[in-house]
Amino acid sequence: MRTVCGLEGGPMQSVTYRELNRKYREIEIGPYSYAPIEFFESLPFGTQIGSYCSIAAGVLFFRRNHPSGRVAQHPCFYNSALGVLASDSIPLDQENVLVVGDDVWIGANAIVTPRCRTLGTGCVVGAGSIVTKDVAPFAIVAGNPARQIGERFPIEVQKVLLESRWSKFPVEELLPFLPLFLENASVENAQRLRDHLSSKAQSR
Repeated sequence: MRTVCGLEGGPMQSVTYRELNRKYREIEIGPYSYAPIEFFESLPFGTQIGSYCSIAAGVLFFRRNHPSGRVAQHPCFYNSALGVLASDSIPLDQENVLVVGDDVWIGANAIVTPRCRTLGTGCVVGAGSIVTKDVAPFAIVAGNPARQIGERFPIEVQKVLLESRWSKFPVEELLPFLPLFLENASVENAQRLRDHLSSKAQSR
């Protein structure tokens, strides 16, 4: 799959790479989302990543933990691939899927642990953070364990941006509204974007 990805312009552009991940690993990677190819190759089975996500080097997603409350926490006693068990004794990756919203930015070397199941649309995960619980849309989290240290926008702006659904449009259709993407978000410009895109969607 790496070869196909390279031939089609890398992880951000390759349509075939996305199709292969969907078919063979049930992994969804939204349009324009990018990360080092090593990150995509290490994704747990079933992971869902939205559109326009920015994921830096060294980021790791984990969906299973060693069962520390048991007599033994070694993989021999939970991972059937090692030949001791007929089937895994802890939930599989696809039974604890991580869902990453649209326009999520994850800084270098961040780790998302199995207790986190959602990274909300528009959120920011600081470099080196250890994320141990769900992250709300537009929240900024950092630290070990990661804690919310701010929000990108006031609630009113968040609401309108979510209503605009801008991340569901291809870049080409957003170009007429480029000035709105080049200034800080406000209720006013978010409303203009929402209204323009609503009209565009209705005319399709």
